[in-house]
Amino acid sequence: MADVEFRAVRKAFGGHTVISGLDLTVQDGELLVLLGPSGCGKSTLLRLLAGLEQATDGEIRIGGRPVDALGPRARNIAMVFQNYALYPHLTVRGNLEFPLRMRGMKRAERERRTLAAARALGLEPLLGKRPAELSGGQRQRVAMGRAIVREPDVFLMDEPLSNLDARLRVQIRAEIGALQRRLGVTTLYVTHDQVEAMTLGDRVAVMRDGVIQQLGRPAELYERPANLFVAGFLGSPPMNLLEPAFERRDGERMARLGGTWIRSAAGIPERARYAGIRPECLGIGASGSSDDARADRLAIQGSVESVEVLGHERIVYLRAPGSMIELSDGPGPWRSAEGLLAARLPASPALEREESVTLTAPAAELHWFDEDGNAIASGAG
Repeated sequence: MADVEFRAVRKAFGGHTVISGLDLTVQDGELLVLLGPSGCGKSTLLRLLAGLEQATDGEIRIGGRPVDALGPRARNIAMVFQNYALYPHLTVRGNLEFPLRMRGMKRAERERRTLAAARALGLEPLLGKRPAELSGGQRQRVAMGRAIVREPDVFLMDEPLSNLDARLRVQIRAEIGALQRRLGVTTLYVTHDQVEAMTLGDRVAVMRDGVIQQLGRPAELYERPANLFVAGFLGSPPMNLLEPAFERRDGERMARLGGTWIRSAAGIPERARYAGIRPECLGIGASGSSDDARADRLAIQGSVESVEVLGHERIVYLRAPGSMIELSDGPGPWRSAEGLLAARLPASPALEREESVTLTAPAAELHWFDEDGNAIASGAG
């Protein structure tokens, strides 16, 4: 087992920088998830660690040892890919044994490791079958088993579940988490699926444009996002991002959200420029005007655009007056946009499309961000 360190690592392809001076330490035995949209550099970071790409600048260490001059085989790393990468002419046993045969390992040790991996993944009844005879979930287990038999210092998993259907993703995700905890192998897991990240990771690194935006435990990222990007990326639906109108009355700074003026007594930071509210913090309030100045509660009135029924709850999208925030593809500036306000509500009472609704929330639940999109203070919860 070993920890992993990236020290001021930069990777450029021609004139295009993909990773920008990144510093990151993965603790021994930790499962760290690299999360972000396509093109943010997370898979490139994995390839740099595996030795499939060379860093333009900086240093990479595994177990305290610099590995930049070492080839992939000398780094004792095992990778699990999105597309399984199994040999179709070999049986499950043959696929599991293959990396050990390439090392010239003796037969008895090969057999021990192969059976141990097959037992851990429930593959023993399938050892004589070929990949074409297996389901997608079984193939992914074989790919994981082929990594396990190597007994590596570090596991690298590059979106290993994206080819599976929703039900299998849940099942295999749970198996990966349990297996990693049992083996205690340092693991870097790349995904753009925030559900995978939040349920699997000991810690999550949210990436954008080759830069880590925030690193921490899943609950910390969700409850205290560091900036507008993290706030608008995590959550399903993500945080509603709003651009209030501000003014001063009798020396007091006030923010207008929907039809409500929130007073500074409710916790508006002086540098606040944008606000955010999680969908689950919103509830249905009394109908009618929401134009009263309130210090402790916001109210946003609008019409129901659509409803997603999820059994015990539903997601309601409200078209409301006021400015929403649209995240730009690059780092800022943030753009105003006509958008829909999302609320996570109980299954009843039923709401119909175009119905007029007032959504309310305690002002203390608001998250505030400055002109550059950085968090100033987060709401409760």
